[in-house]
Amino acid sequence: MKKSFSIFAILVTLTATASAQQSAESIQTSGTGELSKQSDLANYVGSVNASIRLPATVSAGDVIPVQYQTAAGGAVSDSFMVTGITISGDRCSLQSKRRDSQLIDTISTQPCSRLK
Repeated sequence: MKKSFSIFAILVTLTATASAQQSAESIQTSGTGELSKQSDLANYVGSVNASIRLPATVSAGDVIPVQYQTAAGGAVSDSFMVTGITISGDRCSLQSKRRDSQLIDTISTQPCSRLK
């Protein structure tokens, strides 16, 4: 009985967490975020995680300039096209799906809020 209740409690928690995530068209950011950029070079899938600056407001369709340092110390300047925005509590996730790839890059920012 205790095991069944534990499993039920976990399922309820996961369902509540998943349903709490909502999409948005525009958000107000904290001005900083964590970029998680996926790479697929010759069948090697890797990633870059870097702190970046963000505009005060971001909308779906915006192209955000991003600059970060690589692990080797090199500087990278790139752009990030926002193809989707999701909000969960005070945490936002900006998604950028590349045209010719199944990979999705993300920028997480917290705190953030939905703009009307």
